[in-house]
Amino acid sequence: MNSVQEFRAMGAACMVSVYADAATEELANIAQARVELLEQSWSRFRETSELNRLNSLSGTGPVLVSADLLTLVWHMKRAWEITRGLFDPTMLSEIKAAGYDADYAAVIARGALAGVASWNSGTTTSQVRSSAMGSVEIDLAASRVSLPAGVGLDPGAIGKGLAADIIANELMSAGARGVLVDLGGDIVVAGLPEDNEAWVLAIEDERDPDNDDREPQLVRFAPMIDLDDARAAGEFETLGIATSSTLYRRWAGGTRHHVLDPRTGQMADPQVVQATVWCGAGWLAEVSATAALLMKFDEALEWLTQHERGYTLMTSSQMMTSLRGVVHG
Repeated sequence: MNSVQEFRAMGAACMVSVYADAATEELANIAQARVELLEQSWSRFRETSELNRLNSLSGTGPVLVSADLLTLVWHMKRAWEITRGLFDPTMLSEIKAAGYDADYAAVIARGALAGVASWNSGTTTSQVRSSAMGSVEIDLAASRVSLPAGVGLDPGAIGKGLAADIIANELMSAGARGVLVDLGGDIVVAGLPEDNEAWVLAIEDERDPDNDDREPQLVRFAPMIDLDDARAAGEFETLGIATSSTLYRRWAGGTRHHVLDPRTGQMADPQVVQATVWCGAGWLAEVSATAALLMKFDEALEWLTQHERGYTLMTSSQMMTSLRGVVHG
């Protein structure tokens, strides 16, 4: 049996597809409700969110937080460490200065970014910015987080990837035999769809969206661990896949995009225009794609290979793919 739930959350179109022997609709509904709970905890676009409360208490010492927010902050700091600062959630002030101070659709609708043509003016890429993420303190045992004074956290897209991880694992633990969670393009799959032997995911080349003859790249994934054994161990093999790009989420006549370089605090001007990465977790795929987008093309190829990620990287004129860990079809 299969049930599909489509909805909007986290500022994006979302979809959850659940395969189970019974109660698929109930599981899909639970997934949607869980996304709402995570968004209320993590969203910087909701005034009453727990994240905004934490940000407002920066500089006041340890703050008691929920398990969900503690999980998010821990993964944000781990992502910052893995990428050596190319993923930096302490860029909230720079992001707001760019005009990205609300849900993207709302920002575009009100035209709030039309006047940012002078942003970045008078600066150079040699400008060096220091991250405050190293000073963010996390006490896992006490469930407390301390932010330095004046520092706010912005999870960015890691929130979608991590939420997809959480929901996929919770649905599998609740009895699903296969799950696909798509939160705004951050996708996590676990188990298998019905009697099929693999999931098939398509990667679109967004460099020429008007070209109807372009064919998507197909990535196939099937868990290697028996589902019953995985359920008994409480550990499910998953595949997370995410894309980071400067080809969309643009404003001010196409001259501005949402990718900021944490090394300078300014809008990035990358060689890589689209990075799709897949690995064992949605949050890790997301931050790896973000990091790759901020590297030179050859540097990104080396880093992704070293960290054993599957990937498709695109510049304006070339594309490179490594299908590590999956079967290509």
